[in-house]
Amino acid sequence: MNKKVTIARRKLVSITLLAILMLSVCLLSICPVNAQTDQTASKLQVANTAVNQAFSAVLDAEKAGANVTDLLSQLSNADSVLAGAENSYRTGNLNQAGIQADSVLPIAQQITASAQTAKHTATVNSQNAFYTTIVLTVIGSVVFVFVLFMVWRRFKRRYIENLSGAKPELVSNE
Repeated sequence: MNKKVTIARRKLVSITLLAILMLSVCLLSICPVNAQTDQTASKLQVANTAVNQAFSAVLDAEKAGANVTDLLSQLSNADSVLAGAENSYRTGNLNQAGIQADSVLPIAQQITASAQTAKHTATVNSQNAFYTTIVLTVIGSVVFVFVLFMVWRRFKRRYIENLSGAKPELVSNE
């Protein structure tokens, strides 16, 4: 009877090991898909963050007074590629989603850099315009006061000439 119990235990252990082996093979085949899904989701998240940063940079440049028409067009293109990547991800086309998400990054980075340059240029132009306005206002004020002084001086001289050339009249009370 010991032999039968030992053989039954061996069979049970063998079947258990075989079941564990089969389960581990199933789990190992599922894990790469999960890893690929997580990697693609991560790429999409990074691309989405990059597009959001590009949008913020364009908004800041626009607030500074820069012309952002071209940047908005590029941002719209990047956004549509990102939307395509998200659609591919939802439909299960992970490779296409990853490729599209990767293609959005350089576009978004270029937009961000261009927007920051445009913001800096607009800020410098705004400061230059402000200082030019101040200088022209000061110069204009000085010229206005000088012209006003010259006109006053001319009228004063003419008034004195007219006063000295006038003949005094005597008024009698009679």
